[in-house]
Amino acid sequence: MPRKLFVSDVHLRPGDPANNAPFLRFLEEDCESLYVVGDLFDYWIGPRHLEGGDYREELAALRRRAGKSKVGFIKGNRDYLVEEKFEKATGVEILGDRARVEIDGKTVLLAHGDFIYNTNPKYAAYRTLMRAKPIEDLWLAIPPVLGKTLVRGFRKVSRKTTPDYDWTDGRLLERARPLFEQGADVLICGHIHQPRRLPLEVGGRTCELFVMGDWCGGTQDYVEWDGGAFRFRRWPKR
Repeated sequence: MPRKLFVSDVHLRPGDPANNAPFLRFLEEDCESLYVVGDLFDYWIGPRHLEGGDYREELAALRRRAGKSKVGFIKGNRDYLVEEKFEKATGVEILGDRARVEIDGKTVLLAHGDFIYNTNPKYAAYRTLMRAKPIEDLWLAIPPVLGKTLVRGFRKVSRKTTPDYDWTDGRLLERARPLFEQGADVLICGHIHQPRRLPLEVGGRTCELFVMGDWCGGTQDYVEWDGGAFRFRRWPKR
């Protein structure tokens, strides 16, 4: 069966094998392709994370999975500094901020969701600033220890400035509708840690929205294409 798997918000933590173990087992699942839709890591400071030992076991597991089947990666708000060196070291294909995948005649849009379901008005400006070449060069030049400290500080500020928001089905579909109107038949995303599967009629088409939950003490759900339909699945906890 040509299974395709989609997962988001894994939040692998450095030096936390108990948190990371479920996903490492998940990587052993037989599939034709696996798409990680953002926030694979709790934080990623750039190529220097490849040189240290923070994620040694996790990177090795990704490399083994990519040696067996296609692994695609959409950048999230926690790991948008993942780049070419990561791709070469692991075999994981970086797909950017979003990607379109054709599956059985359906156009599937993959996006982390931070630009769809974002309630912090300063976020877009922050991401634009951090991706500016001078800022990126400066960031990559600072010592790894300082980089990790700054990232943890950014996360604290983000939690304080981003209000909690309980998304209703209607609001989720309202934000997603423009993407369906642009041709997507299925939208698979994450980011808000509020898993939902919602149908929507657009231009005579029945579209589907999948918002996946998180694995960091959360629902550990994923989306599966089983050759006939997209389905929500729950990874069994051990």
